[in-house]
Amino acid sequence: MEFTLQETLQDAIIAHKFLMNMYGQFEIECSTERLRKLMQELHAVASKHNLKIFKVMNKEGFYPTTPAPEEDIKNAIKMHTDMQNELKQKLNCKD
Repeated sequence: MEFTLQETLQDAIIAHKFLMNMYGQFEIECSTERLRKLMQELHAVASKHNLKIFKVMNKEGFYPTTPAPEEDIKNAIKMHTDMQNELKQKLNCKD
């Protein structure tokens, strides 16, 4: 049995989503900075691969998206930036 391109890409993107989730969970539970950094690096690599797979799927029409209006993008960025700043203030963080 041979898999179609769409089936192969769907399997790959699901696997990478799972990996990214696991690396994020492992990072939270790391007791040393060295392990935490490794999990961050592995997450970043999986994220890059995930984006490449997504772009191929999108180009082939297997993962269609609708562009968001520019105003919605700006609002989402502002909302998340504000939330992050508020959290930093509450935690008295410098980074």
